[in-house]
Amino acid sequence: MESLNQIGLLGLALLLGTLIGAEREYEGKAAGMRTHALIALGSALFVMAGRYGFDIASDAVGADPARIAAQVVSGIGFLGAGVIFFQRNLVFGMTTAASIWVTTAIAMACAAGLPLMAAGVTVMHLVVVTGLTPLERVIARIGKRSGKLLLTYTSGAALAEALAVCTSRGFTVTEVSTERSIEGSRTTRLTLRGRGSVARLTADLADQPHMLGVELDEL
Repeated sequence: MESLNQIGLLGLALLLGTLIGAEREYEGKAAGMRTHALIALGSALFVMAGRYGFDIASDAVGADPARIAAQVVSGIGFLGAGVIFFQRNLVFGMTTAASIWVTTAIAMACAAGLPLMAAGVTVMHLVVVTGLTPLERVIARIGKRSGKLLLTYTSGAALAEALAVCTSRGFTVTEVSTERSIEGSRTTRLTLRGRGSVARLTADLADQPHMLGVELDEL
């Protein structure tokens, strides 16, 4: 009977991990259903091995059934770090790494005999990753942003027009670097700060007459 209960808890960990992975799969992330399912199953098994797999009395000197579980918590950080990458001053994969971390905790809760808590945290996780996305978008539109614009243009009037566009879109130009000429074109770097849509700003600047290129690095 105890073995069936243990198999049931492993199955629950597998199911909950698969549900979390399904959300990541839907969002097109690299760590999807299979990854999260295997993480959940492996984490749960590690914890159960610590609880039941060794013939040592729980009150024996030096016995610690939670020791393996602690090692799982430490080791999962290496797997989570593998899905985080840095590109052009932007960090990607943080949500997926956090999802792996939560999936591990949920699986460990299943193996520890806390199925209701594990199921509840799974629901909370899905509410956070799906329900907060619209709120994040609203905050992103009104939140403060800062960055550096690299403008390439052919006329001095284009720079003046670009500064006017930045101001009209809610940004303040805090720094203008020295201009330099390259084969008939000019390049200027602007440091911006303000509230507004960066995507709209760059699109508007790119549409300006005599503007050859617009590159943005967010700070």
